[in-house]
Amino acid sequence: MAERRYSRTHEWCEVDGDVATCGITKHAADELGDLTFLDFRVAVGASVKQGDVFGEIDSVKATSELFSPLSGTVEAINERFRDADQLGALSAAPETDGWMIKLRLSAPAEAGKLLTRADYEKFCAEGAGH
Repeated sequence: MAERRYSRTHEWCEVDGDVATCGITKHAADELGDLTFLDFRVAVGASVKQGDVFGEIDSVKATSELFSPLSGTVEAINERFRDADQLGALSAAPETDGWMIKLRLSAPAEAGKLLTRADYEKFCAEGAGH
């Protein structure tokens, strides 16, 4: 069964065996506001380490880097979000309809260092999420 974990930089990942599906959290989407552009900085086949930048997302409020929550090889990129018209779906449901990349994990144990949903919600509520 897949387990969802969260980073302190507001990305989520759902780990199923040695594959992780990753995106941004609802908190991040709400903070960004209307999304205008998503630039993936990686390609399928690229290796990323936990904390590496995998993309940049623009909104009417700000530009933010996207950080890989785990280390691995990029297996898929959600090409749908290269189309700015599709970014509304990402804003509306970032944790259900908004995965960005899929990774084949090189260090699955890293997931244990990420936050659980309860810990992430506490992190955001304490203001550390801004």
